[in-house]
Amino acid sequence: MDNATNPAKRVLPFAAGTSLIAGAALFFAGLATSPPSSGDDKGAYLQSLAADPFQTQLSALLLHYGNLLMGVGLLALPLLVRGRRGSILTLVGALLGALTLLEMSGALLSDWFHMEIGRNLPVEQAVALSDKVLAHPAQQLAFSPGPLVSLALLLTFAGLARAGVLGWWAIGGIVLGYAGLLFMPYDTPILPALGTVPMLAVMAVAGLRVIARTRIAAADPVPVHA
Repeated sequence: MDNATNPAKRVLPFAAGTSLIAGAALFFAGLATSPPSSGDDKGAYLQSLAADPFQTQLSALLLHYGNLLMGVGLLALPLLVRGRRGSILTLVGALLGALTLLEMSGALLSDWFHMEIGRNLPVEQAVALSDKVLAHPAQQLAFSPGPLVSLALLLTFAGLARAGVLGWWAIGGIVLGYAGLLFMPYDTPILPALGTVPMLAVMAVAGLRVIARTRIAAADPVPVHA
């Protein structure tokens, strides 16, 4: 078996494209099933997680795998670029995006922690304990990428747009979706879920593009070596 007939060249990009689509769907479902919060403060957040353990765990599980699959899938996007135009932007953005989304998937473990302290401690003590844990610099470095996620996605899709793989509309989708994630009210979880649709649609379209490119490459004749 030579490099041209290596099945990994077809299987891995196909898996990555599927991961982007599935990850976007799971992320939407995770937001839509989030426990509704009665306020914007930490106490209301902890009480919402403690109120329905099943819903809290379902939402956290969906969000965990949504972030995880999208992070893995991003690694295939630089393969869509042919030529130098946009290649560096896409590569840097995809690597940073994969790292930060994987960090975000790990951060979902805190939902179980917050759920239990919300159930077993008075709200003031639960808030104080949460703030103390999350204040550690190493924890923030490992699990709180913050705006780096949005920056990474903007770099990735700006690179793809510059390369002609996707239109510049993808940048607008990322901006609108991230704004929906930040500013839609979480007392009605379906609203932030719907708010992220433009961003998630961009991820899904990119996944479809990876799958289509993989199928085209698989249909090309394989060179015969003596």
